[in-house]
Amino acid sequence: MNFGHKIGIFYGLFVVFMITMVVLCVQQKDISLVSNDYYKKEIAYQDEIIKQRNVAQLAAPVVISYTGENQQVNISFPEELKGATGTVQFYRPSDAKKDYSLALSINENTVQSIPVNQLAKGLWVVKLEWQKAGKTYLKEEKIVL
Repeated sequence: MNFGHKIGIFYGLFVVFMITMVVLCVQQKDISLVSNDYYKKEIAYQDEIIKQRNVAQLAAPVVISYTGENQQVNISFPEELKGATGTVQFYRPSDAKKDYSLALSINENTVQSIPVNQLAKGLWVVKLEWQKAGKTYLKEEKIVL
């Protein structure tokens, strides 16, 4: 087999590989985006940066923790955030159909406990967004259930 045959075989295999990749990509049905209005949210990203800076300026940090034995996520807020309103979102990067959202409900100990025994095991992004005294706050944290 001479040099020209080897180039021809390599080129043929490359073409078969490329056609296979195109067919596989076209047949892919479930492509999960972060959100359906991704570009609209990207334009408003500066607002998210401001909200995250507001969290950094708090006297005490907001702590998101997962306790495996109780199967719950605990969110601890500083005292200054009593009475805050907002939402807690559980975002599943691998499957948008499993995303979960609920209203923020801080108890008298400035903690919100969320049972997560119904959620799938694996990586989740917890996104907190709340308002207090005219200021909006945003905190995101990755957890593994």
